[in-house]
Amino acid sequence: MELWVPITILAAFFQNLRSVLQKSLQGSLGTRGATYVRFLYGLPVAVAYLAGVVLLRGDSLPAFGGLFVFYTVAGGLAQILATAALLASFRSRNFAAGVAYAKTEPIQAALFGFVVLGDAIPALGFLAILLGLLAVLVLTVGMDIFRRDFWVTGLHDRAALFGVLAGAGFGIAAVFYRGAGLALPHGDFILRSAFTLACTLVFQTVAMTLEILWAERGLLRAVFAQWRRGALVGLVSVVASAGWFAAGVLHSAAYVRAVGQVELVFAAASSVLIFREKLEGREIVGMLLLVASIVLLVTT
Repeated sequence: MELWVPITILAAFFQNLRSVLQKSLQGSLGTRGATYVRFLYGLPVAVAYLAGVVLLRGDSLPAFGGLFVFYTVAGGLAQILATAALLASFRSRNFAAGVAYAKTEPIQAALFGFVVLGDAIPALGFLAILLGLLAVLVLTVGMDIFRRDFWVTGLHDRAALFGVLAGAGFGIAAVFYRGAGLALPHGDFILRSAFTLACTLVFQTVAMTLEILWAERGLLRAVFAQWRRGALVGLVSVVASAGWFAAGVLHSAAYVRAVGQVELVFAAASSVLIFREKLEGREIVGMLLLVASIVLLVTT
């Protein structure tokens, strides 16, 4: 098994854990505040992680040029805008359509990755990504995806537009983060990904801080008041992001994002083990399809 596979699965596990922790903060901080927490409290953790990589291994910080800066800033901005688009799709009347179109992220990442970085996907790999998309849609939307009118109606709904934009934004971010790591002139995948992650969080933290100061200044006080839980969210978030960034340097963004959808299996396990919820038949079918997709991906 190639190294990027277990790294991606570990990243997906910690991302699911981060989502659970962020959900506990939404009641007091709202969506904007819960999102900001991962950047604000994650930044010092990311910087400490980078410092540890450099000092313990005797490395030096990699030099960087304009291409790295472009990929980092563009990727960070794309992720922020994608999150906003996803939230907008959730607020629309046709929630299911927004979710369905947002889940096209791995396919869009494959297209962007080929155009921007020349990452070609073999036919069998693309088939596995499509199978994973089907699995995720069954898990998140349900059997309605097999009705033709679901997609026809969705095309005329603003939720679909925001969903597509969200999927595109997350796909572009994944590709640009990979591009940023590959644009560095030296260092292994650990150093490249740690440096890219720290620089990205610097930009995202500054950008969101300025936005909050402009739109909702009082939120800053509430975020600082939640520093204990915020610090935990930041730590878990950086562990997840370190995994995503490292896997992204090792392999194409489309493959990483497709395998990373195993997060939904972890989410289902959390609902059963933590919240004592029962799985429906379609959820079991969806998870089996998702596992089959991942196995096909990692063996191609």
